[in-house]
Amino acid sequence: WRGLCLLALAVLGAPQATMPAFAQNSPAAASDVVHLVPGTSINVTANPYGSKTLWTYCYKGKRPSIINFLETIEFHLAIRSEDFAQYGGKTPAEVLEHYNQRQSLFSVTLFSQKRQRIPISPFEQQCIGIESRQPYNMSLQHMPLDVWHLMQLSAGLLLFWISRRLAKNSVFYYLAGVILGICASMLVIIYLAARVIPRRPMMYGVLIGGWTLGFYVLKQVVDNMRLILLTYREYVVWYLIVTGLISFLICYRIGPPKNPRSQNIVMWVLQATGGALVYFSSWHTNAAAFLIAVTFVIYPPSLVEYFKRSYRRRFPPKRRLLTQEEYYQQTAKETANSLSELQKYLNSPGCKQWDLVTKLHNPMRFAEFANGAPHLNEEEIDDYSRAIEESLEAAQED
Repeated sequence: WRGLCLLALAVLGAPQATMPAFAQNSPAAASDVVHLVPGTSINVTANPYGSKTLWTYCYKGKRPSIINFLETIEFHLAIRSEDFAQYGGKTPAEVLEHYNQRQSLFSVTLFSQKRQRIPISPFEQQCIGIESRQPYNMSLQHMPLDVWHLMQLSAGLLLFWISRRLAKNSVFYYLAGVILGICASMLVIIYLAARVIPRRPMMYGVLIGGWTLGFYVLKQVVDNMRLILLTYREYVVWYLIVTGLISFLICYRIGPPKNPRSQNIVMWVLQATGGALVYFSSWHTNAAAFLIAVTFVIYPPSLVEYFKRSYRRRFPPKRRLLTQEEYYQQTAKETANSLSELQKYLNSPGCKQWDLVTKLHNPMRFAEFANGAPHLNEEEIDDYSRAIEESLEAAQED
């Protein structure tokens, strides 16, 4: 009897698992799937002695609209500890599938990421699964105008429009070279390591595994960037100084691109980068793609003008030749304009008239022309008219 009493006391005195308690402004949920609308939240109580419970929160989405071009919906998880796991998917079934895969014995979770703010598309159904014993609050927040997306859109359009100027700018060349050298300095170490490691089939597997480990280390560095900057501030500063100086010297040795084709390549890369920024600045991808297409068309020189020039270069139009009468009219007009400009120059302060007079055979005629007299005398005009008449008669006879 004593054993039965102790067993009964143990069973009755054991703490029971508690079900989630919902906030007053949250929708009621009868199962482990909760459909949230913007502005609602749900509170989940702690379950310290029971097993981790998976709760799935879904957003149904809405119809895409241009008015909501820069709109963002965000899941906000308020939890004090890191004792939780996240699972994403389009539907609750997909979230459950990811959950079951994570529970597998052969699952690898090196690249799992825990985020307390999860932005999602307002125009698609999205679900987030949370597994935790700790108490937390899950809310769905609505941002009609995402400031970050607006800045990204503005930066993309600005980069696209000034890409031609930046491709020819020396300051941008050195700045981009230094930044690229600082970010890509690890590639030199990888290249040197590849030269040392013998090229055998077994080593390729080691390199592949090393790349995976390298990505994991890079992810950890990005996640703990603030801690690294505070703890190893001096090493970070020296790394930036040394790699930046080496990158600047390399850029100075090579020099800015002078070849027009090289400048075009830089411009195209900048335009592609700007187009990518514009495309990923909105969840409304169709509208973003249309905006990129319009920007390409109206970009000076526009894409249409480029195709026109290419077509004319490949299929040049037939040139219309001037008639003999049009040729003489254009000759007389251009000759009169050129003589008028010459007379203005001779009377301007920039003309050294005395130096010209000493080099001429007939200074008096030069002085008369500078004062407005015709450049030909009557005898020369008669000879020219006679030559024109003879050429016309010869042309008619032929």
